Amino acid sequence: MGLKQFVADFFDLQSKGNGYEAPQWGDTRPTGVSMELDEGTLKDMYHNNGIARKLVSKPADDMTRNGWHIVIPDDEDKQAAYQKALDDLHLTTELAMEFTYARLFGDGYASIGLQELNTTNNSSKVVPQNIKNVAFVHAFGPENVEDYQINDDPTSLQYGKEASITVQPTQSGEYGASVPSKVTIDKSRYFHQTFGRLEGDDYGNSIINTCYDPLKILDSAQYSIGKIFYELTLKVFKSNDVADMSDEERLKLMHAMSAAMTTEGVATISSEEDLTKIGTPLAGVSDIIDFAWQALAASSNIPKSVLTGQEAGTLTGAQYDVINYYDQIKSQQQNELKPQLMQIARYLMYASDIADGYEDPDSLSWDIEFNPLWDSDDETNSKVLLNNVQAATSAISAGIMDPDEAKTMLAGQKGAIKSALKDSLDTSTKDDIKHYQSILDKIHSGK
Repeated sequence: MGLKQFVADFFDLQSKGNGYEAPQWGDTRPTGVSMELDEGTLKDMYHNNGIARKLVSKPADDMTRNGWHIVIPDDEDKQAAYQKALDDLHLTTELAMEFTYARLFGDGYASIGLQELNTTNNSSKVVPQNIKNVAFVHAFGPENVEDYQINDDPTSLQYGKEASITVQPTQSGEYGASVPSKVTIDKSRYFHQTFGRLEGDDYGNSIINTCYDPLKILDSAQYSIGKIFYELTLKVFKSNDVADMSDEERLKLMHAMSAAMTTEGVATISSEEDLTKIGTPLAGVSDIIDFAWQALAASSNIPKSVLTGQEAGTLTGAQYDVINYYDQIKSQQQNELKPQLMQIARYLMYASDIADGYEDPDSLSWDIEFNPLWDSDDETNSKVLLNNVQAATSAISAGIMDPDEAKTMLAGQKGAIKSALKDSLDTSTKDDIKHYQSILDKIHSGK
């Protein structure tokens, strides 16, 4: 008896055979042959597959979710003015989309719109003294990018740096208007974030391409579990009378028995008949699912607990893999996101309509700082606080430090410890110090 034709489940079409030929997993991707999905397929997977969407958007969202702030220690008024200007550009949304496009398509872009005192075109380099204001930052994907100019001379100081891109818009947004002409944008007027790109590659590589096999395994696992649930139990009715029934009579009997077999259903059969329930064995299923998630986590560099979901930004003490993930996000913030924020902030300082007008950024002491990515849960914070207080108590008892130094040390600790002991030491009073000393004394005495 030949094999029945296999049904294609979800997006996993390649591993399903045609006709009566049994598919082989090795046929999905021959050794040494890459599989790069086109932009349309990548879009479809992002829209329709929740796990693929999370692979793409989760790191980008985490990089921007908690925001950032500009710090100008010597001038709070300027700091407030520049912070407001940054907030008005909605950078958390736009830069998150830029990094999302980079992970989805391999390349993501963001254009910087400037209001200028003397109008110039987008192909010219930005002149700082000509900036009036920063009007917008718009993220966009690579679909309309036709060409780019990049220095590939390894002996040049500008090696690996882009000079410009050429964009072909497809519509103006106005009814009946003609298609806009091509636009060449100088590098000083846009950002370009690339993912998985190596020397010699024309474009970056999507994270979905990188994780396609693990995604396919997990996708097929979801389909198979659905089939298991659908066929979890099967009732078998044995009777000698069934052999003499016509197909129509058998079907009528099956429908009648299925309708009657509810939670409180009662079956009446003779002593020669038998009614049994056969269940689908589930042993080992959880191990298979765990393997699928682990393969996806290893390929994407995102821990399973982050992929499957937990309270955002909250960790328990033993989640070292999640802590490492957030450290990785923090590194990306510093190396990839911060330079873009610094450039926008510099343009705002050059702008004549912001704060006190044109300002040389190099003449100010300033920086961009990111808000914390995560905090520990209350139980972990309590344990850490107790350990640090006990260490401070021992140091005071041994004469290594006095209570003021102990308070300074504890207030500088990470997380809830600092907020529990006051965020600033500048407002501490003698009463505060005495109160804290009494706490240390109680802990030391065990009362």
